Amino acid sequence: MIFLANLSACFCLMSVMVHIVPHTIDTGISPTAAATILSTIGGASIAGRFFIGSAIDRIGNRRSMILCFALLILMLLWLQFSKKLWMFYLFAVVYGFTHGGLFTVISPIVAEYFGIRSHGFLFGLVAFAGTVGGFIGPIFAGFIFDITRSYGIAFWGYLIVATIGLGLIVALRPAYPQPEVIETIKER
Repeated sequence: MIFLANLSACFCLMSVMVHIVPHTIDTGISPTAAATILSTIGGASIAGRFFIGSAIDRIGNRRSMILCFALLILMLLWLQFSKKLWMFYLFAVVYGFTHGGLFTVISPIVAEYFGIRSHGFLFGLVAFAGTVGGFIGPIFAGFIFDITRSYGIAFWGYLIVATIGLGLIVALRPAYPQPEVIETIKER
């Protein structure tokens, strides 16, 4: 479920990164402002990594990931109706925050559910899923744009994929402590 959730997250995340500039230009925003929106996403991503990293320590991995998916869904919906520059900047800040948060939470959630004994291998599998999603997603949007001359259907598709990812994480049962975690607790 984590594998598929990361695939769905990266399917959406990488697609927005590839297509946000052409999309904003298509809505009448200048190319310079469109590039600034992309830069804003990058800056907000840094803040998201710090904030979600801290949130993980307070509310846990699963809840942090649920928060990120919920914000991603909200921003993909917001993007459908964004036509003005301020709307794109608001999108960039919240989406960028979410982008960074999703990349931050994935390793700890793998460790929480599977322990650290094989964390490198398992995280590699989950990261591979993200890479596949990040590869397929932008191609999907480009294909849809070539057919319809609009990103609207592609962004609705991302909304559906992100909702599936959220459903997968919500469906995860709380993790039980792994044997090495229990041993560490006993040693204290």
